[in-house]
Amino acid sequence: MSGFPVFEHIASSDLMLSGLVALGVLQLTWFSVMILRRGAPPLTIQHAIAPLLTIWVLMWPVYVDSNWLWSGLAALILPAILANILPSPFWHHLRVAWTGQTKNSALNIYPILPLLPLTHFIAALIIAGLWFTHIPEFGFGLALCLCLAFPAAFWADHLGTGHTALLKLGFPAHPEQTLAGHLLLMVACTALLCWSLHVYHGTAWTSLLIATLIPAIAASVTRALIPSQWNAPAAMLAMGFVMWLL
Repeated sequence: MSGFPVFEHIASSDLMLSGLVALGVLQLTWFSVMILRRGAPPLTIQHAIAPLLTIWVLMWPVYVDSNWLWSGLAALILPAILANILPSPFWHHLRVAWTGQTKNSALNIYPILPLLPLTHFIAALIIAGLWFTHIPEFGFGLALCLCLAFPAAFWADHLGTGHTALLKLGFPAHPEQTLAGHLLLMVACTALLCWSLHVYHGTAWTSLLIATLIPAIAASVTRALIPSQWNAPAAMLAMGFVMWLL
């Protein structure tokens, strides 16, 4: 063992977690392609991915060395790259599932520089990961908000159209967003951020409600004002910055 001093500092639990994440991402790609082939809309698939990745986010506090979470992000980025460059039917279907676009179709907002599949979500997850490596209690809560609160708000906006149509807020950047979605987003973000701070510091929830409600409001405002799916990474920046100020 003395001939391999580098490996003496690597925790076996980190290696095991990284392997499990890689296996989970492989299953996620297969799941995405299979349900696309059965007629599921790409937008539905993309908003189903984030809650599934909550399983991995809940492992973040278990890492001995938090830098190992980048291996999980690399495992997610790799199939996105392969889906963008490989022409086989499987990777083509994955590209459609994760973007809603074929390889040769022009993106409405970025016609010159087509984005990789899941670019917005991956960017938001990277921002949450950066917060986690520097301030774990912030990054952990932000990642949970990304994986749970944002999809919940999406479904609140899109389910029960007969009733929510009356609650649409009419934001120019996101005319589909509703009052129900934003209220659910704020409640969920507040609860998740409270729980994250409680996990790391054991602080009573009641004393955290106001401090976490303010970042949740920042998430709601950012989600409404920033165009397209860039509102997710922008919200991770805004929420983290507000929490840091508080």
